[in-house]
Amino acid sequence: MMNSCNPILAGLDRLVEKYHLLKHPFYRAWTQGTLSRESLALYAEQYYQHVRAFPENLKQLASRSKGELRILVDENLAEELDPAGPHPLLWRQFANAVGASDADIDSTRPLPGVAALLDAFDELSEDCSKAQAVAAFYVYEAQVPEIATQKIAGLKKYYGVTDEAALRYFAVHEEADVRHRGAWRQWLAAQPASESGPIMVAAERTLKALWGALDAVYPQGCAHSKN
Repeated sequence: MMNSCNPILAGLDRLVEKYHLLKHPFYRAWTQGTLSRESLALYAEQYYQHVRAFPENLKQLASRSKGELRILVDENLAEELDPAGPHPLLWRQFANAVGASDADIDSTRPLPGVAALLDAFDELSEDCSKAQAVAAFYVYEAQVPEIATQKIAGLKKYYGVTDEAALRYFAVHEEADVRHRGAWRQWLAAQPASESGPIMVAAERTLKALWGALDAVYPQGCAHSKN
């Protein structure tokens, strides 16, 4: 994402670049084919907790939003819960393909790093300012299209996962989150300079929590993690 002349967007762009998840050892191993299938299955089971909670986080922000922001949140939420393919269901199809059974997914308790991610999104979407909540959603979804592309390539090339249903979660997000990040970005660009500090705090907390969730499922990479 290119830096913008808007100071809020420029600051967010710098943070996303600093903590971009494609730099994490877990995703590097995925895209290089050195990640074990056991690690993929653990990730699928654990990260489902966030995928399942994300629509609820959007609902939390929607309940205290109005006007343009309410429209943006509702559009995002409608895609997450699309009856033709709700995103939590699409994730389960991926998880099954890499060895995580439905029973495993349903019985999984979040590891501490994943629990911290869930807590961060809960607090930011429900208790913090609307600008902080949008910042959290933005820095997450800003990365997703490029990550999804790399995940699909790695799954096909190294793990023999080629079934359309197993890849659909990532294929959907390759396209959908381009629109979502654009909408969040436009809304954030219109916020007053006084919101800049709180927005950056929320963004960095979110990015660190996302990084920490990957640390939880790939502890051997922690030595290389961001501090």
